Amino acid sequence: MTTRPRSRRGVARPSPSRLPGEATTTRSDEQKPALTASGNTEPLLYTAEQAAELLQVRPSWLRRKAAARAVPCRFVGKHLRFSRADIAAIAESAATPPRQSRAFPGRFSKPENDSSHHL
Repeated sequence: MTTRPRSRRGVARPSPSRLPGEATTTRSDEQKPALTASGNTEPLLYTAEQAAELLQVRPSWLRRKAAARAVPCRFVGKHLRFSRADIAAIAESAATPPRQSRAFPGRFSKPENDSSHHL
């Protein structure tokens, strides 16, 4: 008996027929940015991967923070998405003020009335 390859659900699916010179499309190629009201090609909502790339963080970090509701995000059904405003808010909340220079008393001068130093 000959065994046939099975898909995950146990039903063999035929492979799509392609012409020899025809390029294949991947899922990332299929996700083209939607047109906005102004007519540019910036997407209205970003995936976790797209938002992570803009924020220069790992997608897993962004998904974990979104699941904990630690960063602003949106769910379209069960799909996690980020608006441009969400991404800007995440970047803004991560901003830290510049450090003030610390004065190190006693580092460059002798301490006054310090009884712990005996000569």
